[in-house]
Amino acid sequence: MSHLDASIPLLKADITIVIHEDSGAGSAQRYLLTLGDNYFLISVKARALILALLRGPETQQQLESAFAAETGSRIPAATLITLANQVLPAALFRDTPLPTRNSPFEVSATLLAPRFTARMAAYSSWLFKPRFAIPLVIVFVLMHAIVMSPANHAVHGNWTIEQACVLAALFLASGLLHECGHIAACRHFHCEHGGIGFGLYYVFPVWYADVTHAWQLQRRQRAVVDLGGVYFQAIFLIAVDGYALATGSPVAFKLSWLIMFAMLFTLNPVFKFDGYWLLSDLSGLHNLHQQVRQSIATAIARAMRRQSVPRPTLQTMILHAYLWLSACYFVYIGLFLARELVASSSALLSIDSVDWNRAVELHPGDWRNVAAVTSHLLATLAWLFIITLASVFFLNRLRLGMNAIVSGIRDARALPPRHQSI
Repeated sequence: MSHLDASIPLLKADITIVIHEDSGAGSAQRYLLTLGDNYFLISVKARALILALLRGPETQQQLESAFAAETGSRIPAATLITLANQVLPAALFRDTPLPTRNSPFEVSATLLAPRFTARMAAYSSWLFKPRFAIPLVIVFVLMHAIVMSPANHAVHGNWTIEQACVLAALFLASGLLHECGHIAACRHFHCEHGGIGFGLYYVFPVWYADVTHAWQLQRRQRAVVDLGGVYFQAIFLIAVDGYALATGSPVAFKLSWLIMFAMLFTLNPVFKFDGYWLLSDLSGLHNLHQQVRQSIATAIARAMRRQSVPRPTLQTMILHAYLWLSACYFVYIGLFLARELVASSSALLSIDSVDWNRAVELHPGDWRNVAAVTSHLLATLAWLFIITLASVFFLNRLRLGMNAIVSGIRDARALPPRHQSI
């Protein structure tokens, strides 16, 4: 009769492991482990160790035999137990509660429940069929190419309070439509999804859709889910552009410009928006921000120790290209924020009591001119407030990134050199 070895960790029973489709030529095979709503990428050996533990070995000898049956090699049980405690995610152990999902939002609320979004997606997922999607994208490209120039001219023209209110409402609706696109893409691939909500990302109000289960899809399917939001906005822009061309409405032209700007911004891969996940899914590289910081730290540490540079792989070249893109983008954002801070401050200082006196003297009793000056002041203050908050956010992100790089350099220098140059 065997006695249970208390040193052997016990795992939760509801663990599933499947081959992760991202594992391609030149990269080590990885597996996707699912536990409730949590997903983990694990290596071949980690998978073998988990499967061995899931067999419920009661003795160290049984653990060694179970691991050998999975890998064909025998490793001492003490080593396997140590590896399990050090390498496996803590959430897998039976006596550890499942981790709560970290929300990127300061405040958030689900506005459309999953059952409602599922009903909506059931009526719109057909739009992702190639015979419909390809013609729609072609029509969008052709129409928006015509609209781009007048839209750019209109957005830099005069704005009225009425126009700003209408544009804000329609722009907000386009954001909701964007999230519906992600949900509909999940539905198209028969993937479970959550609801749609509204949250505060630092100081910025944003829509969000729960498509966590998209991790279960193949790489190209995940890419379609990533693009589902801008695809639905592109369909919406076909209607907006058509109305703008037919009527010459300045509001339609301005809305077209604003939505297109939002689409391009969400496709940039520097921040964790759709473009980030699209690049991650297509390249097979995950935790891009962490990998970029680690790559910089390793390169600096290697240069300080005068080590030779290994031959780059395809994924390394993609990572380096992403690094340079991120660097250029951060420089651009930094210059943009600095320029806007100076311009907004100057515009605010140029507004004084003379503007109100002139407005009243030119048209006595007509308070519309005073209202116009007041709205101009409020708009200037609002933009200065937004730019200031964005600058604080930018500088804080830069500070955190530099701290991570410095920490990575220390860790990299502490490791023993593997390839000393002669």
